[in-house]
Amino acid sequence: TKVDRPTVEARGPWNEQDNESRGRRYQGGQAHERARGPWNEQDNESRGGRYQGGQAHERVRGPWNEQENEGRGRRYEGGQAQEGARGLRNGQENEGRGRKMQPQENPCFYQNPTPGGTQLSEQPQQVRRIGYKFLETLLQKDPSEVVITLASSLGLKELLSQTAMKPNFLQLVCQVLRKACSSRMDRQSVQQLLGVVKESNFLKICLPQYVSDMMMEAVPAARHQYPVHISNIISLLQDLISIFPASSVQKISILLTVLPASINALRASGVDITEETEKNLNKVQMLVQHLQEKRREGTLRADNYTLMQPGPDGQEETYRTMTIYPTYNEVHHDEKPFLRPNIVSGRYESTSIYLDTHFRLLREDFIRPLREGILELLQSFEDKGLRKKKFNDIRIYFDTRIITPLCSPTGIVYKVQFDIKPLKFVRWQNSKRLLYGSLICMSKDHFETCLFATVSNRDNADLAHGIVQLCFNAQSQALLAEVQPSDSFLMVETTAYFEAYRHVLEGLQEIQEEDIPFQKYIVECDVQVEKPTYLTMDTAYNFAPLMEDPLSDAEMHPDGLRRQSVHILDPKQWLSMETLRLDESQMQALSLALTKELAVIQGPPGTGKTYVGLKIVQALLTNKHVWQSTDQKSPILIVCYTNHALDQFLEGIYTFQKHGMVRVGGRSSSQVLKQFTLRELRKKCEFRYNLPMHLRRAYVNITSEMKQAEQELHEGAKHLECTTYGVLHERHLEACIAPQHWDSLMNGLVSEFYYSASQHSMILEWLGLGVTVFTQNAAEDEEWEGEAEEELLQIPEEADLIQADRVIEDEEAAKPQGRKEEEHRAVHELASVLLAMKVEDQEEGTAQPQQKTMQWEITAAQRKKMKQKMKVELRKLSAMTELEAKAVQDLWQLDLSSRWRLYRLWLQTYQGFIRRRILQHEQQYQAAAERLTELRLQEDLCILKEAQVVGMTTTGAAKYRQILQKVEPRIVIVEEAAEVLEAHTITTLSKACQHLILIGDHQQLRPTANVYDLAKNFNLEVSLFERLVKVNFPFVRLKYQHRMRPEIAQLLSPHIYQELENHPSVLKYENIKYACHTVRHLKSLRQVSEVSASAFSLTLLSFHLNTNSLFSDLFFPTLIMISSLSMLVLFLHL
Repeated sequence: TKVDRPTVEARGPWNEQDNESRGRRYQGGQAHERARGPWNEQDNESRGGRYQGGQAHERVRGPWNEQENEGRGRRYEGGQAQEGARGLRNGQENEGRGRKMQPQENPCFYQNPTPGGTQLSEQPQQVRRIGYKFLETLLQKDPSEVVITLASSLGLKELLSQTAMKPNFLQLVCQVLRKACSSRMDRQSVQQLLGVVKESNFLKICLPQYVSDMMMEAVPAARHQYPVHISNIISLLQDLISIFPASSVQKISILLTVLPASINALRASGVDITEETEKNLNKVQMLVQHLQEKRREGTLRADNYTLMQPGPDGQEETYRTMTIYPTYNEVHHDEKPFLRPNIVSGRYESTSIYLDTHFRLLREDFIRPLREGILELLQSFEDKGLRKKKFNDIRIYFDTRIITPLCSPTGIVYKVQFDIKPLKFVRWQNSKRLLYGSLICMSKDHFETCLFATVSNRDNADLAHGIVQLCFNAQSQALLAEVQPSDSFLMVETTAYFEAYRHVLEGLQEIQEEDIPFQKYIVECDVQVEKPTYLTMDTAYNFAPLMEDPLSDAEMHPDGLRRQSVHILDPKQWLSMETLRLDESQMQALSLALTKELAVIQGPPGTGKTYVGLKIVQALLTNKHVWQSTDQKSPILIVCYTNHALDQFLEGIYTFQKHGMVRVGGRSSSQVLKQFTLRELRKKCEFRYNLPMHLRRAYVNITSEMKQAEQELHEGAKHLECTTYGVLHERHLEACIAPQHWDSLMNGLVSEFYYSASQHSMILEWLGLGVTVFTQNAAEDEEWEGEAEEELLQIPEEADLIQADRVIEDEEAAKPQGRKEEEHRAVHELASVLLAMKVEDQEEGTAQPQQKTMQWEITAAQRKKMKQKMKVELRKLSAMTELEAKAVQDLWQLDLSSRWRLYRLWLQTYQGFIRRRILQHEQQYQAAAERLTELRLQEDLCILKEAQVVGMTTTGAAKYRQILQKVEPRIVIVEEAAEVLEAHTITTLSKACQHLILIGDHQQLRPTANVYDLAKNFNLEVSLFERLVKVNFPFVRLKYQHRMRPEIAQLLSPHIYQELENHPSVLKYENIKYACHTVRHLKSLRQVSEVSASAFSLTLLSFHLNTNSLFSDLFFPTLIMISSLSMLVLFLHL
């Protein structure tokens, strides 16, 4: 049998002829071609071809493993040549020309290959054909189900790849696409769907043909149906441009050209084209024209930038299109933002201005510290003591490297390493540095360009070694494609908890003005409060559960049941406050909360505001038939500022509501509430079983896609990380080295003296790290002494994690310790194969073979110097340019510094290969992870819809805002409402909200703002609760305190509270034993030391201050501090 010899040329970064002359070996008259790629670990063992029966067997070369390459390459059985995709740069080319299907292969498997040739995990038998009946059925579904089904369908590409389509089928496809794109909750699925549409024949061929055929339609009835279909097509174009502003311009140009002509022809034939259709078409045309001008100017950005609508010159940028992150001008020119103060004494001009005001104030609250910190840093770059300098608003990390991408449940995160030397005294277990959700800004060019990220995972052991995991925002992810592990960044951290800001700011941008409930009170400050819309004059409430001892029919009142059920809007029918176990003001608060659609209840310390809040919830749950619609369940939403307060309130509800409760958030410390967390509820078998089929099918498809992308990415990431652990062996760099340089390197040492050394690694000898250098020229290493790494004493730390309150739900990317150690071991095993020398050996037994053989030739001190020298050089940034490298002839004539610069050029080329190769897998994984996140929100929605009470923090409510729009809670109760920024409260509300109850006390604690100027001069620290009180909105102040002795209570009244009375129960407190005075007033701290040891009393201190505002600001912290001091003094006296 005649055997065809392989003729495929080896590709490398230089030229084909040189590779051909270098890469081909002749043995026994057979052509053996050596395919080369910079990362294949099997190259270490045998890099030549394998021959069986004298036939040339070309080895599959690729980035990771043979199985993958076999699956993607060409197979020839029976001794024939096996050819695979080889090299890094020609992967796509080889895929395109090297694939030949065997007769038994299904052609469907190779349709629509993804970029780079990697096939997705779909199998031919899994493809479900999308037909007319299927689309008709889908059209009857909810938009969310439509888009999830289409986005995860394996038959979507096949459907849209058709070049011809019947008009009625095409019209149905447009209808379904419009409905799918109308889902506001599944934006990632919408993006996935439109991404397929953008690249399809449906958009390029079918739609333009369909629109142009409209002009020739002869049937009048058919012509009059066209406006509806034209509207659907224009809506599709609007969605495409909004999501893909850069890449969709050319794709829709043909369609946009034929649309106006067809519309004019239809109008001329008497077809009515609506004004709205023409208006929308005009919008699309203007946007496309604007984008084409940007393209001609070269300023058209990538798709992941927010599309700015063109507006009149000089008009203030709308808050809806503002970037949440700092802009270039803000960082470099100290550009003062446009701000309006929060209006606390009257109404807002409009809802738009109201939202704009709070968005800008909240954004400035977290951006100003970062902006001022970076400006101060830019002015200090020339200072010699920069590394030791402390900045007020930011924390700085030097020589930061983005090492490698990692896969987390929420998407792609990056392993980042920073210089730990300036932070050697930081106690990471107790430090507030790099907490989860903190905002990070990174730059390598003095902040000319910035990468923004948040801390996604914090491990104290990793931080001690200068390692942290970061999640970059969408704009920064696009720039990461060109970043290599050798790039050095300056990393800046702002102290603000960015995640809380981000969710609220995004919520303010997304919320529609007409969707904000209670605008007449919140924006217009109307003080005439109406009843909730679900109440009528005949509505009766059953108050039996609120009574301590509900009356039975046989007891004192024969009409007991009637007495327990009252008309809620008739005050005369209400039960007595004694029956409900309430005092007078608590009774007023209960009445206000149940009969007014917006209720404000102020509760001074000890007056029972939580007690009243629980009574309100109990009354509402008992009578849920009143406010719940028959067709859809609607839970009560409980919102608190802190996790602790939320747990406390929900535990109170649990005493009378044992089921139907959901606690959103992963950081509940309550054992009672553990069973009600989303995480626990998802684990229940019946939950998974009852999930809709489209969600279960989408879950399987997306997780399968993620798993394959993760496998591909993980292999590349391991190679990338290994490049930072030492000097790569020359055999892995060969594809990155020019042919003449390779020959010079390998033939530079010809004497027998160097023969033994060259067996270890030529590149080590060349870089001055070899045996010969350190045995003969040890004196040359003296210059490295000053750069030796300090050995520090390791001090055991206390485990005190401060970030626990920040994680909302399933956001942690932490891996089980066993898996983490396994991955760590795998990376170091690979490093032992790839590297000629490692910076640090994890174990004595893992040293590379070349290091083991040289250990007897050099001393331990010399080996330590060798590694110190290598570590210093690997951290340097300077590398040769390609122009400089081309001028080099003899590598061995270069001085040591130039050799390292050339090595760093090779290393950067190698790293660039890997980054480009794994980039598509990063993008695939990230897109799939974002869709999976939305899918989990849909799962959570199924749980929340069945709940009666849903509890979450304000940050959680902002994050889950899209779910809340679907759950539609009609009643929202905000505890600690006076401590919540107004923007946080607004994003908690959905348009379905009919009843809002705010409980708090603005005279105890106000919201916390980062920037003092904004808090005081722009009223950012004024909550919605306090603002309503200030504009004379009706509210109830609880006035009977049940906690303090009268002597202590009188310190608060009238200084803070005008009316604060003592409940009779506090008059029964016994006097403190052995104490002369219940309360002792001290005029100065000196008197603390004069307190007699025989008093044996706990002393409370009060200060008679002149102004109420100063008293409220200083009283509580000062009281606590001095009380603690006095107790300590008394203890010492004793």
